[in-house]
Amino acid sequence: MKKRIARIAILSTLVIVGILGIIFTTLSNSFMGGLSVFLFFTVQSNIFIIIMAIITIANEIYKLVKHQSFMNQILHYFKFVATIAITITFLVFFTMLAPLMGMDYLLSFNNFSLHAIVPILAIVDFFLFDTGINITYPRSLTGAAMPLYYVTFVYIGVPLNFQYGPDLKFPYFFLDYEKNGFLFEKGFGIILWIIVLLI
Repeated sequence: MKKRIARIAILSTLVIVGILGIIFTTLSNSFMGGLSVFLFFTVQSNIFIIIMAIITIANEIYKLVKHQSFMNQILHYFKFVATIAITITFLVFFTMLAPLMGMDYLLSFNNFSLHAIVPILAIVDFFLFDTGINITYPRSLTGAAMPLYYVTFVYIGVPLNFQYGPDLKFPYFFLDYEKNGFLFEKGFGIILWIIVLLI
């Protein structure tokens, strides 16, 4: 009972912080402002984990009332994929993107909510409460599903002129094939970056 309530509390905090972070980011005047925020992996991965957190909260409440779970293996895999996606958001931002950002953004609620608080809560929830899920090595590769989807999304968006901000044709520098090339022709190419991120 206490464990279940603790999980509901953790995931409820994740949902509230995530929704507020998306709202404040959408309303902000930063580079990630307006409706273009929904084109970034950060916001998409936050939306995905928020949805899975809401489903998991509903399942925990259902278990309290009915003493059984409605989440099947497919839903558990979706939550696993969402957790991997939000973990990538955390790791990529703080290792590759944060050094390029100004202190105003780094110290903002927009940044902490979507890049730190939500990912950390999702990771904590996974390791504390998802220990019974049987994810074998081959199946664990499904964790790459959202990064691969996003790369496809970005490169479909280039000819469609998706706008990620003022004069921003690509959402992240490591996906910019015009500047980086594909392999080594202009330095560390996007194919190499994608391989690094998948690993």
